[in-house]
Amino acid sequence: MKHIYLNNAGTALPDQRVLDAAAEFVEVLREKQTVTEDIIQYQTKLMNDARSAVAGLIHCSSDEIALVNSTSHAMGTIATALQLQRGDNILACDLEYQASIACWHPRAEQVGFTLKEVKSKNGRITAEDFERYIDKHTKVILLASVQEINGFRADVAKIARLAHEHGCYLIVDGIQEVGALTVDVKALDVDFYCAGGKKWIGNPFGMGFLYIRKELLQELAPPYYSYFDVQVPEKYNERYGSAGAYLAYLEDPQRNPFDPFPYCKNATVFEAGGYTNHLGAFGLGRAIDVLNEYGSDNIEKKVRKLTAKLRAGLKDEGFLLSSPEDKTHCSGIVTFTLHDLQDLDASPERKMMTYLAERGVHAALRCSTGTGGIRVSPHYYTSEEDIDSFLQIAADYKK
Repeated sequence: MKHIYLNNAGTALPDQRVLDAAAEFVEVLREKQTVTEDIIQYQTKLMNDARSAVAGLIHCSSDEIALVNSTSHAMGTIATALQLQRGDNILACDLEYQASIACWHPRAEQVGFTLKEVKSKNGRITAEDFERYIDKHTKVILLASVQEINGFRADVAKIARLAHEHGCYLIVDGIQEVGALTVDVKALDVDFYCAGGKKWIGNPFGMGFLYIRKELLQELAPPYYSYFDVQVPEKYNERYGSAGAYLAYLEDPQRNPFDPFPYCKNATVFEAGGYTNHLGAFGLGRAIDVLNEYGSDNIEKKVRKLTAKLRAGLKDEGFLLSSPEDKTHCSGIVTFTLHDLQDLDASPERKMMTYLAERGVHAALRCSTGTGGIRVSPHYYTSEEDIDSFLQIAADYKK
């Protein structure tokens, strides 16, 4: 049976070259002749390469990138770092992924700020919707650039302007956008942008990224520092170079843990301290290399072509689209139903999901806030023949 993979909004299919990174990484650790210092430098390079790869993908400086386990990890890190006070509020729409809201609850209870629910309209969220809720106590607008339920792509730049006009931060969850669509965080003027690596980027090894606008790095502090956050005294850099400075510092009998020293002022201080997920960094960098080989613009063009074909075909067969159809707001996600979900019953869609699975179609059923349905999400490796086959199977079920 032929399998048709249309669940990239859940987990992308990793390229073989990304999977090969695991074997390469293990081989370095297995090599008995490799000394500890060489392994440390190798792992440090993997981290640096991954940050540089992310920076190139979203158009920023590598100093503005922290490597994190997931989108939730990034959100929780931001929630801890921001200096919020009792009485402040955060705006988030009712379509957001549950974890993006849950990340803020412990901090909200501790400090006393509130999370305000902004009502979406017909599965859409706009700057005007946020403007109706914003007030002098609003400090943050939290937004998924592409909603995971129906694929609605927000006008992030316009919402950023609104946030900054009111002295607020804009935090963007980009996990359903980056890797499928081109992203330029500087052009969008966002303050924070984060994404796990396992969806459209294609990294299965548990690492994504957090972008923090450079100007904010001077005013934010992590919950704790670790040894890689310490700036080694300049005399070691001058004598041994950046590659050997830290090891030379460790070897110095004159050093003392109570020595005064400055901490780094880049995004890396928000990473997990000490020994971290180096394989995840390797996979992330390799996955982005694969995306770059195809080209972000080419990937977006392919994804848009396939989703347009999906929308047209589903409408022709009488399915109801939950996803937007205009170019500004559509994405790599197409969600559809067999009936109006306002009765809050997805039973017909569940039955169709069983039918699709029995015929080798990998999709997902996602619903929230009165919208959603069967979610299909092609990527650059999806063929037009895959889309034709899926549409035929969907039409057969409808009949």
